[in-house]
Amino acid sequence: MIMRKKRHFLYYAMALACGLATIFVIYSCSTDEYCSDELQIKGNRIPKKSALSSDTINNANLLIDSIAISDEFWEFEKNSKLLSDKFQAYTSTLSEEEYGKLMEKLNDDDYMEEFIKKANLEQEFQQMNEAKENLLLYTGFSRLSEDERISLFRQYAESHESTGKTLIKTRTEGGDANSCEAKRQAAYAQAKADYDNDIINCRIGPSTNNCYAQALSRYERNQRAAEKEYKSCIQRN
Repeated sequence: MIMRKKRHFLYYAMALACGLATIFVIYSCSTDEYCSDELQIKGNRIPKKSALSSDTINNANLLIDSIAISDEFWEFEKNSKLLSDKFQAYTSTLSEEEYGKLMEKLNDDDYMEEFIKKANLEQEFQQMNEAKENLLLYTGFSRLSEDERISLFRQYAESHESTGKTLIKTRTEGGDANSCEAKRQAAYAQAKADYDNDIINCRIGPSTNNCYAQALSRYERNQRAAEKEYKSCIQRN
């Protein structure tokens, strides 16, 4: 009889201890968001993103969206296009030998300075400087990571750059050509995004114009490579 009472007392004591521990955990978690996340991880074995992480992601997206619709970003893109158009208008007059020499001399400062004068790009470079400076000063662009910048430029390029061809929407007609054109448009968009990012990465200083010219040369080279790959794709199919 005595042993039975002792056993019952032990059960009651254990139940009371468990109850107090549960109350303590619940109270602690009610004041600690991290604890609630930990409990969910233990219960479901699935990590839960904290509210802070979600807010950070949302804030980054809002920042990118606000930059994309800003006057400064559109001014930057306008000058970026004007500059590349004038550059390519000049390079289109070069022979294959002259163009090949340009590609070989991209890191030759003296050659590039002479090339810039011949192409008469000084005014466009100055306008590009001003547009880039305004973008960095008056928007949150400088707070973006490298990947976020590329993403922003890529989104713009995909919606504004065009190869002049329309993708065929039917599945039965022109399927292979459609695939080749889709790849070409993707390559064009990536080339434009890389070009814009190269322009941003050019530091203002004595070598800025040469840096711009190098970015322009790489951009055109990537476009030509996209065209070459497109023609090869069509021939293969």
